[in-house]
Amino acid sequence: MSTDMHVPSQQDAAGIRLDVDRYLSLFRLIGCDNLTKIAAESGLTVRQVRRARNGGVIGEVFMARTVAALQRHAGRLAEFGHEPPTLDDLFTVTTEQAD
Repeated sequence: MSTDMHVPSQQDAAGIRLDVDRYLSLFRLIGCDNLTKIAAESGLTVRQVRRARNGGVIGEVFMARTVAALQRHAGRLAEFGHEPPTLDDLFTVTTEQAD
């Protein structure tokens, strides 16, 4: 067994944060005005959408399906002066330094 693994003495707690206001606003523009409609359009469960909206854990599947769902409605979003979002438009990497 190798003992060459280096574990930093201080680690940051990193995560992904959803821009909830922008997320809800863009989905409203495409006709999804509640969590059930957002979930159906995104291929997610209402529980996944609720958890993300409330600041919970966001995974790769949630991120990919969210962006893909909104990109499918690029024409509708353009009618309101919005570009289809990218990952960077909706999600931010957050870090919190550990003590």
